[in-house]
Amino acid sequence: MPSDPFAHGLPILKGNRVRLRPVRPADDADLLAVYGDAGHLRFWSHGPLADLDAASRYRQEIEAATRDRAYFKWAIIEAEADRLVGTVTLDDWDRGNRRAEVGFIVRPEAAGRGLATDAVRTALRFAVDAMGVHRVEADVDPDNAASIRLLTGLGFAFEGRLRDRWFTFFGEWKDTAMYGLLAPDLVR
Repeated sequence: MPSDPFAHGLPILKGNRVRLRPVRPADDADLLAVYGDAGHLRFWSHGPLADLDAASRYRQEIEAATRDRAYFKWAIIEAEADRLVGTVTLDDWDRGNRRAEVGFIVRPEAAGRGLATDAVRTALRFAVDAMGVHRVEADVDPDNAASIRLLTGLGFAFEGRLRDRWFTFFGEWKDTAMYGLLAPDLVR
């Protein structure tokens, strides 16, 4: 099994169009822009952030999760700028079984430009090459066609549907579409 790739904190990763780096205090307003709109979070696992203070607390939770090895959330930075346009997360890292989960979100104005695809591909390469992950799972709202296209374009396969898996902040039950990727199937 590889050594701990997070021994010195969350590494900076470079994709073709994005850079993945740790979140920082200067990102709080951008985190609010990503996570502050309930409509934009219709497929997400938690409700919107209320204000800049909530965004600051959220960033601090992200930083603590990295230190505690609970999950690893990178800021997605467009290559030409140093501004957070979204996040990509590797979660539930099971070193013994060499598996993890992936999650991602970008600001509405960043959607459709290939930034999320580059960010997820970059995180997956790191998961396979540095973390020794063999299997990556994605838990997706079955109505989230854009995320499903992104995942299948990177080599994920549909593995099943779990009924009423999540009770949303909108007050409704939602199913989950489970997708899985094996390391040899990653479209690099």
